[in-house]
Amino acid sequence: MSIPRSTCGGVGEIMIDTAAERPIGYWLKTLDRLIDGQSESRLGDAGLSRRQWQILNLLHDGARSVPELQDELAPFIQDAPDELDDAVTGLLSRGWADSQNAVISLTETGEAQFGLVTVKIAELRQDLAAGISPEEYRATIDVLVRMVANLEGNARSD
Repeated sequence: MSIPRSTCGGVGEIMIDTAAERPIGYWLKTLDRLIDGQSESRLGDAGLSRRQWQILNLLHDGARSVPELQDELAPFIQDAPDELDDAVTGLLSRGWADSQNAVISLTETGEAQFGLVTVKIAELRQDLAAGISPEEYRATIDVLVRMVANLEGNARSD
């Protein structure tokens, strides 16, 4: 897939022909859909959803309350608030997580499964970044962070 480009008057300056290119929202939604699909496919053997993986990953760093999980996963669950409860319930029923005094933590089984699943996620991340240099990846993240900050600033001033 190529993105049509045309040069401007400046030396080495490149302007993307936005009339022929899809907008950033298209690419963000498409990428998110593909990440979800690939995650579900690769985690399917372990019977995990992407959300359950995200929870495992957070709990691997330390126990959390459900409100803490909600805050950390807010961008992923804002359109499906029940998804968090379903994902946590699934981990608890498998014995991969435990809940004591409204705080969720990984069990020994959960820690062991986390180790196995981490390999599949590492493979997905390698596939995602294939052909992209570390500098390009970092630059992409930096630009997205600035775009989010730009729009969050506008939302606060409304």
